[in-house]
Formats: sequence, structure tokens, C-alpha cells
Amino acid sequence: MHDASAPAADAIDLNQVALALSDALDLVGVEVVQHGKRVALLAAGVARGLGLPEDDVSDLFLAALLHDCGVSSTRVHQHLVGELDWDGTPEHCDVGARLLSTFGPFRRVSEIVRLHHTRWDAPARTAADPATARLANVVFLADRVDAFLLTRRGEDPLLAREPVRRSIGELGGTYFSEEVVDAFQKVAVAEAYWLSLEPHHVERAILRECARARPRPGPPAVLRQLAVLFAHVVDAKSPFTAEHSARVARLAALLGRLSGLPAETCEKLEVAGLLHDLGKLRVPDEILEKPAPLDEAEFAAVERHAFETYQILSRIPSLADVAEWAGMHHEGLRSTGYPFRRLAEEIPVPARLLAIADVFQALVQRRPYRDPLPPADVLGQLRRFVEAGQLDGEGVKLVEANFVACWEAATGRAGGFATLRVM
Repeated sequence: MHDASAPAADAIDLNQVALALSDALDLVGVEVVQHGKRVALLAAGVARGLGLPEDDVSDLFLAALLHDCGVSSTRVHQHLVGELDWDGTPEHCDVGARLLSTFGPFRRVSEIVRLHHTRWDAPARTAADPATARLANVVFLADRVDAFLLTRRGEDPLLAREPVRRSIGELGGTYFSEEVVDAFQKVAVAEAYWLSLEPHHVERAILRECARARPRPGPPAVLRQLAVLFAHVVDAKSPFTAEHSARVARLAALLGRLSGLPAETCEKLEVAGLLHDLGKLRVPDEILEKPAPLDEAEFAAVERHAFETYQILSRIPSLADVAEWAGMHHEGLRSTGYPFRRLAEEIPVPARLLAIADVFQALVQRRPYRDPLPPADVLGQLRRFVEAGQLDGEGVKLVEANFVACWEAATGRAGGFATLRVM
């Protein structure tokens, strides 16, 4: 007998997607990785110490994984981890909450994120829904526990346990609810609570927690909504990359349609465009904004971003082809690109089109080392990349034949081409 409540066969597991996206958020710390996952594990333990229903634990776990989705900058991340009460803290809470509130299934999660740095004795907390405010306070406590641990990096977590418990205890009644502090102190006695936070144990502990979480199936269409959300996170990293992902996605989908790819493939190509630079969250701000050529070490930091994107998206089985296309957007046709050094025959058409869209959009966007290029120079650069074996010739011919539409997709500006000469 068919179970009407069972998720459809093609349903997307939103918990799985959130876990993949937390991989991206964890990159912002550069050297301080897995912060979101550790906070999620710490928070889930406290929630069970409070005896909360599993539905609340599931919402809390998801909010903790995504609690820093309003942070793209490595500089901001350093402040948040290093300071208990930084002046700029509320901004990332509000940004993250606004982003998550645009996605229906994450509405309650967004409210937890909005409050996750709100002191327990603050008026803003008393004006909020009490149950949600308590969950947010648990995330705040877990976030500070991990921050305290990070100040003691290199030390055995079992040796850090008592100093951290004392530090948290001193904040009860002001920053944290006494009830939440008591629950933390109870669960923090167990060695396993701390050892699970070590890098080689975190992934398995997170997967166990995911297996306990309330299922969150969604239709395939939600992937695009989430991709738009996280494109905002990536593009907010630098003023020089504002709307880059959205415009690359728009241009890639256009090129897909012009080349006759099936509609479903074009939709996936748009998602790949939206998410192709997820890995750039790990590139320090000062490198992305450097107004001079990168040195060898700096370029190595940039080079890894395509592989980081591939690894993040590979966590979601239904995005296997999207992960491949996005991870290959810097591959050349003569095994000269990165990170896989693929040969031309190993690079599928969608990945080739995405690479063209990425280069085109970058050329028409202001960067720290140059102004946007005019139309004729853009075409000249694309042709030179074809000659060098970096871009697909047939794809660039599509751009030449449809230049006005491509320009408008890449810049977001329409019109003004009545007398344009680009050939």
C-alpha cells in the first residue's frame, strides 16, 4: 500500500543539503575549519540535556550548522571567534536570518539564527518567542564554547574541559540562561562530549546526528532556491564579486539554451553557475582584493577553490553532475587548467559553457586590479583564450553570434547596443 506521507522518490533531503552548505560556511575561517559542525554537536548535546523534544533538537541542529551564513569575510570571522561581544556581531545575525527567511522550510531556523548572539538578559530576547529564544541561547552558548576551545588550540580537549566549564559558568544569568548553563554543565561531564569535537571524529558524529534529525524532504526545485541563497553568501565576500555568481548562472543557462541542451540540463547548469565559487569562501579577503599580481602562495590559495566547490557539492548525490561541472570551471582543453588537469574529451559541454560564462562575467566586472572591459576587448580576450586552448571554440562562437544577449546576462544591463560594433 502506498504511503501518502512518504517523500517522493526524487525528493531532495534538505538536511543533507544543509550539511553540504555548512561545509562551505566552515571554509570562511580558513584555518579555523569545522566551526559550524562543532557548534551543532555542542548545541545538540545541551538540547538533550534540557530534555527538549527531538523536533526542537532538529531545528536547533540545523540552525547551528548554518548559524554563520551571514559571514563571508575572513576578517569578520576572526572578530566573531575571537571576541565575546564584538560591536559588529548583530549584523551577521540579521544578514543570515534574512537569507534563511527567504526559504520557507528554514523559517524557524532563520529566527534562531537572528537571535543566536542575543544575551539572555537583553530586551530583544524577552520580546521573542520564548521557545525560539531558548534554542538561540543554546546556539550562542555552543558558539562560545567552541570559541573558548579555539583559544586553547593544540591542547587536549579533556584538559580544556574544566577551564571552559568555569568560563561558561561565569556567564550564567547574563549572556546565557541559568537553565541552559546547567544543562551544559551536566552534559559536559562526559569525555565523549569533548572528544567528538576532534577533527577525525567530527564527521562521524555529525552523520550520526543527521540520522536522528527529522526528515526534511523537498521537491527538486528547492535546490535552485538554496543555490540563490548561497550565491548571495559567496558574492558578499568582496565588493568586487557582487552578483558574480548570479550573473554567471544567468549567462551559463543562456549558453546552454543557445547550444540546444535539454531544459533540465540548462536548469542544472544555472545551479552550477550559482554555486561554482563556493570554494572561494576559503580564500582570505586580502587575496581576493589585492590590486596587484598574486604571488605563488596567494595563487595557490585561489587555485584550490574549484576543488573545494567540487568536494562540497559532491556530498549531495542528486548534484553529482552539477558538482562535476562546477568543479571543472577552470579546466583548460589541453590539460592546462585546474584542479583536475582534464583533457578536452573529458570535459562535458555544460562545464565548457560554465567556464566561458565565468570568464565573460569576470571580464565585464570591476576587479581590484582593473576596470571592466568594453565589449570589443571582451571578445578579443575570449578569442585569445580559445587560441590558447583555455576555452571551447564552439562555445565562444555562440557568444559572438549572440553577443548582446550575453552581455546583458553577464552585466544585468539591457539596451544601448543599437550602434555597437564588436567584430
